[in-house]
Amino acid sequence: MVRNSPGVLVRCAQIFNRRGHNIEALHNTAIPDPSGTSRMTITAYGRSDAIQQITLQLKKLADVIDVTERGE
Repeated sequence: MVRNSPGVLVRCAQIFNRRGHNIEALHNTAIPDPSGTSRMTITAYGRSDAIQQITLQLKKLADVIDVTERGE
Protein backbone atom coordinates (compact mmCIF):
# COMPACT_ATOMS: atom_id res chain seq x y z
CA MET A 1 0.00 0.00 0.00
CA VAL A 2 1.31 3.42 -0.96
CA ARG A 3 0.10 6.99 -0.89
CA ASN A 4 -1.40 7.96 -4.23
CA SER A 5 1.00 10.78 -5.07
CA PRO A 6 3.24 11.62 -8.06
CA GLY A 7 6.58 9.82 -8.25
CA VAL A 8 5.88 6.96 -5.82
CA LEU A 9 5.97 4.32 -8.54
CA VAL A 10 9.29 5.61 -9.88
CA ARG A 11 10.89 5.71 -6.43
CA CYS A 12 9.83 2.11 -5.74
CA ALA A 13 11.11 0.92 -9.12
CA GLN A 14 14.44 2.69 -8.56
CA ILE A 15 15.09 0.56 -5.49
CA PHE A 16 14.89 -2.57 -7.63
CA ASN A 17 17.09 -0.93 -10.27
CA ARG A 18 19.80 0.04 -7.77
CA ARG A 19 19.94 -3.54 -6.49
CA GLY A 20 20.18 -4.93 -10.03
CA HIS A 21 16.83 -6.75 -9.91
CA ASN A 22 14.32 -6.95 -12.73
CA ILE A 23 10.64 -6.33 -12.07
CA GLU A 24 8.72 -9.17 -13.72
CA ALA A 25 5.27 -7.59 -13.33
CA LEU A 26 3.91 -4.38 -11.85
CA HIS A 27 0.31 -3.41 -11.16
CA ASN A 28 -0.86 -0.22 -9.49
CA THR A 29 -4.51 0.50 -8.65
CA ALA A 30 -5.98 3.49 -6.81
CA ILE A 31 -8.24 2.53 -3.92
CA PRO A 32 -11.68 4.18 -4.42
CA ASP A 33 -12.00 5.76 -0.99
CA PRO A 34 -11.03 9.14 0.45
CA SER A 35 -7.78 7.82 2.01
CA GLY A 36 -5.72 8.63 -1.10
CA THR A 37 -3.93 5.28 -1.25
CA SER A 38 -3.03 2.83 -4.00
CA ARG A 39 -2.32 -0.88 -4.00
CA MET A 40 0.94 -1.62 -5.80
CA THR A 41 1.77 -5.22 -6.65
CA ILE A 42 5.35 -5.88 -7.79
CA THR A 43 6.49 -9.32 -8.89
CA ALA A 44 10.23 -9.98 -8.73
CA TYR A 45 12.35 -13.09 -8.31
CA GLY A 46 15.73 -13.45 -6.63
CA ARG A 47 17.59 -14.75 -3.64
CA SER A 48 15.60 -14.41 -0.44
CA ASP A 49 18.22 -12.21 1.24
CA ALA A 50 18.22 -9.79 -1.71
CA ILE A 51 14.42 -9.60 -1.77
CA GLN A 52 14.37 -9.03 2.00
CA GLN A 53 16.82 -6.15 1.58
CA ILE A 54 14.62 -4.59 -1.13
CA THR A 55 11.60 -5.00 1.17
CA LEU A 56 13.41 -3.17 3.99
CA GLN A 57 14.37 -0.34 1.65
CA LEU A 58 10.80 -0.02 0.36
CA LYS A 59 9.52 0.28 3.94
CA LYS A 60 11.84 3.28 4.47
CA LEU A 61 10.17 5.31 1.70
CA ALA A 62 7.92 8.04 3.11
CA ASP A 63 4.99 7.31 0.77
CA VAL A 64 5.00 3.54 1.41
CA ILE A 65 2.37 2.56 3.97
CA ASP A 66 2.78 -1.22 4.09
CA VAL A 67 4.93 -3.88 2.41
CA THR A 68 4.01 -7.56 2.34
CA GLU A 69 6.48 -10.10 0.99
CA ARG A 70 5.13 -13.40 -0.28
CA GLY A 71 7.35 -16.33 -1.14
CA GLU A 72 6.77 -18.67 -4.03
